[in-house]
Amino acid sequence: DGERMSFELDYTAYLRAKVAIDDEALNKRVYGSFISHLEALSVLKSGPLRILEVAGGIGTMIVRICRDCPSLLEKKVCYDLVDVKKSNLRSATEYLRENIVKEGENLTIFDYLDSADGGKEQFGSSIDSHYVSSRGDGYISCVLGDLQVNLICSDGLEHASQNRIYDAVISAAFLDLVDIDSAVTDLTSAMCESSLMYLPINFDGVTHFEPDVPECTEEGFANVVEERFHRAMGSTSGYSRSQTGRKLMRSFAQTEEVSLDSFGSSSWTVFPYKGAYKEDEKLFLHSILTFMEETLRSDDTIDNKQLSEYIEGRRTQIRNAQLFYLAHNVDYLAVKSLPSKS
Repeated sequence: DGERMSFELDYTAYLRAKVAIDDEALNKRVYGSFISHLEALSVLKSGPLRILEVAGGIGTMIVRICRDCPSLLEKKVCYDLVDVKKSNLRSATEYLRENIVKEGENLTIFDYLDSADGGKEQFGSSIDSHYVSSRGDGYISCVLGDLQVNLICSDGLEHASQNRIYDAVISAAFLDLVDIDSAVTDLTSAMCESSLMYLPINFDGVTHFEPDVPECTEEGFANVVEERFHRAMGSTSGYSRSQTGRKLMRSFAQTEEVSLDSFGSSSWTVFPYKGAYKEDEKLFLHSILTFMEETLRSDDTIDNKQLSEYIEGRRTQIRNAQLFYLAHNVDYLAVKSLPSKS
């Protein structure tokens, strides 16, 4: 029970554990095209390259980009990571320090996240304001050479809709929480000419565990849990948010300002390789079960006792290295069209 409680409470640990799962899941063709386009933009652009990440969490994507596109660090880059949770932004400073700072380098941090005025008095005094597009409800600016990462506490889509300055816009594992048509409109509005929109890990209607849970006596209860979990995600614009991955195709088809460059599947898959999980995989699986349990507790069509038995049965399978997990996602890369010449 103590192990279970720790997974319920530590969201930052979940985001850290998810890095390896995402690295395996990301569609290599779509991600490779994104990195290639980003490298080309960095060469063509004379000024600083500006990148926006909406719901950026603890900074795992910027670390991944720095790892896979090192040439990006050879020029000025402004990376605005926007998230509504201050705890995520605090954790991001440590994650960046651990993963992008090499020996002999120094990550300089200007922290205005908790200042009374959200950094308004200091805005542009300690660092060049040209590289901070918005203060939001406070921000932390992390500077490493020519890379400046601004961790902004704000609504990411609202920020996107008000700042048409970005060469690349990113949002990972987020759009199934919002209205995707509105979200694509907001994200598109943040893009300057000849820019990219990278949207990986969009959930697409499959959450599945194997094997069955013997503790659940009612036949088909596992299917009921999965179906209700998807239903609890809600619906918007006439579709279930659990089908965000496939519905994004329609959104891009209806958007004239951007054209689809590539898309492909990016399923999360976890299983006990050679009879064991990695520690991150165990934490990830326990966290997924916690999200499901917390979501379904308020569903009065599900018996809470059966749900408890089901969840505990799945946790036992994790402890015994028996659980297989699959969740289907879809990745997208779009390019903003240049205006036609009259």
